[in-house]
Amino acid sequence: MNRRKRSRHVEAGEGGDPVRSVEWAGSARSKEESIMITIRPAKLLAVISMSVSLLTVSYANTIASRDGVAGATALIGRVLPGHADRFTCELIAPDQGRDVFEVEPVNDRIVLRGNNGVSLAMAFNWYLRYTAYVNYDWMAAGPLVINGKLPLPAGKVRQVCAARERFFLNYCTYGYTMPWWDAAQWERFVDWMAMNGINRPLLQAGTEAVWLEVWQSYGLPEDQIRNYFGGPAHLPWHRMANQDKWGGPLPVSYIEGQKVLQQKILAQARSLGMKPILSAFAGHVPPQLKKVRPSASITRINPGWGHMSADYTTWFLNPKDPLFKEIQGKFLQKLQEIYGTDHLYGADPFNEIRPPSWEPAYLASVSKTIYESMAMADPDAVWYQMSWTFTHRRNWSTPRLEAMTKAVPLGKLVYLDYVCEEIEFHTKSKQFFGAPFIWCYLANFGGNTHLVAPLNKIQTRLKEALKVKNCVGVGSTLEGLNVNPIAYDLVLEQPWHPNAGVTMDDWIKSYATRRAGRPDAAVIAAWRQLASRVLLDTGVGIWGHGIAFQALPSIQHPPWGFTNPETPYSNKDLVLAIDKLLEADPACRQADGYQFDLVNLVRQALGNYTLPLYQDMVKAIQAKDLAAFQKASSRFMEVGADLDVLLATRHEFLLGRWIRDARKWGTTKAEQDYYERNARQIISTWHKAGGHLTDYANRQWSGLLSSYYAPRWQKFIEMAAADLKAGKPVDMADYDNWRRTFEDTWSKATSPVFPVEPQGDPCATAERLFRKYRQEMNH
Repeated sequence: MNRRKRSRHVEAGEGGDPVRSVEWAGSARSKEESIMITIRPAKLLAVISMSVSLLTVSYANTIASRDGVAGATALIGRVLPGHADRFTCELIAPDQGRDVFEVEPVNDRIVLRGNNGVSLAMAFNWYLRYTAYVNYDWMAAGPLVINGKLPLPAGKVRQVCAARERFFLNYCTYGYTMPWWDAAQWERFVDWMAMNGINRPLLQAGTEAVWLEVWQSYGLPEDQIRNYFGGPAHLPWHRMANQDKWGGPLPVSYIEGQKVLQQKILAQARSLGMKPILSAFAGHVPPQLKKVRPSASITRINPGWGHMSADYTTWFLNPKDPLFKEIQGKFLQKLQEIYGTDHLYGADPFNEIRPPSWEPAYLASVSKTIYESMAMADPDAVWYQMSWTFTHRRNWSTPRLEAMTKAVPLGKLVYLDYVCEEIEFHTKSKQFFGAPFIWCYLANFGGNTHLVAPLNKIQTRLKEALKVKNCVGVGSTLEGLNVNPIAYDLVLEQPWHPNAGVTMDDWIKSYATRRAGRPDAAVIAAWRQLASRVLLDTGVGIWGHGIAFQALPSIQHPPWGFTNPETPYSNKDLVLAIDKLLEADPACRQADGYQFDLVNLVRQALGNYTLPLYQDMVKAIQAKDLAAFQKASSRFMEVGADLDVLLATRHEFLLGRWIRDARKWGTTKAEQDYYERNARQIISTWHKAGGHLTDYANRQWSGLLSSYYAPRWQKFIEMAAADLKAGKPVDMADYDNWRRTFEDTWSKATSPVFPVEPQGDPCATAERLFRKYRQEMNH
């Protein structure tokens, strides 16, 4: 442990070694746009001799804009390039220690003020939402285009944030949404996070580049380590110590590519004043480590996670073993060399796995060692841990959680209260025994494409949570992006309203306006209908949402597994909301937000309609009525086919893009095929065909419905009809054997090639299909 006296400089990169701060003007136009680089003395001469710019600075050092003005200015140029010269960014002081922003018209210019880059980005987004009526989406395909002169704000606006920390992302998002993202996609997304006030992003890309060097330093061969990591889409569950090896070996090209990508992501995030949360060692080790360190106390833990075979079981190093702190030190040292640090680290030793012992003393020793090993490498380390660990298993009693929590100095462990729309764990754990926590909204498992956004519940719970003394922030831990943007907009905007209070009706009005690009009574009425009658508490559990067309074909639903199509609302109420949306001024159809919403709502309504059609099929089978079965099954398949056509009109719902993005990572034809198989597997069988996690990551995508879900149902219908004709019971065992073979084949295929560009007019297609089925759906 390095105990040398540290520098007082805390702008960025304060750590165990003395540091010096060098102001590097580079190509900046003013002192305010200079870059602050924190450098260890050993590297000072090398840095002085370098010619650098913001994009080429060494990522081995912690990089941050001095105040975020340059970062925010660059963001505006990327998001709204046609009007970037209309904005001026200025720095102001925090408001009693809290983040603050202002928007004000000054001499025909739009002046944005904030106490850091994130606050300035939030000010910019506030202007877009409340003055320009423009929505910048988290899956934006490119920069915004606004025709004509930008409107000026009516007057000065000042907003103070009630939440010190705003967290975003989930380890799982790196498997269900982000494994194939490139630099351009990440750049847009980091901009979106800043514009929504995020200052604590969970940035996990490129972690394997660090671990590869660490495990090689112990003598483990590269190919063995890459096999231990597993495949790209399954890395989150390796990082969380749930499974090893599935989908491996991980290609060198991916490890290196993610390393470079993470360096760019971090540079952009830090230029905006974000403090990213990186990884730390939590005890998960490769089993081969035992061969090079025979005396190490390494044990197999939790065999059978996800019903996987013992070959994929993970191994855990006893925290009492001296090797634990040694590995932590090596990992964090290498992490800081490659990526720098903001002193925030995520570590979850027992996520969805049983610890070697449930004794409180043992659990306390685990927490104590994890934190102490972090602090030895980085005295300013703060540990972030998700409460999902404790909500997932009932074994986590109050004494056990208390032991783990109190073993860490107060303020050095921050809990992410992971799924507060369902389980506010802080209310069940004595407010985490005083430890800081962040209230988080999840609401999406596996990237399921399902309409879920309990707005009133979110607003009420979040408002109450912010009153709790040790609640230090808000955030979202969604497993997949691209669904239900309204819920996440609400969660992230709520703390910026005065006293975290705004009436739901007023907020819905403003949301509807920016989605349509203009105030429109019909659009506002549609969203009011949705908020009051459709976007309700799920009432059917917290995960496994889908539509009947995605469900495993069976004559015995429920249970539905991971594709529960039941909803807390009547489809009639959703139909009425769509009726109102279609009454909007035709000019609204030019707004991308309106287009997405119309397609998304019709998608859900059509999907909901497949449930009564499925139920009609089952009734017909039970009644041995072949004609009724053929009628219901024909309509069922027709709706599914039309749904695929509808989804093809929007880039967010294209299987082709998911596969294309995966194949882009390949440097050879063999690698491209490998990535495609990994991409197909995670959204279908997850691991092996017929496994427990099949369809966990179900989603309604064009191409996926037609090539995966539809053939499963078509075969079921053919076999059921044949059995009905023969007067026999439907043979589900025979069908399930066929289905497992089909799923396995589909998950390993590399053809056909699916479209990567939208096809058809989204609004016209949505309206046509809605009219076609409206009377049938209105029940």
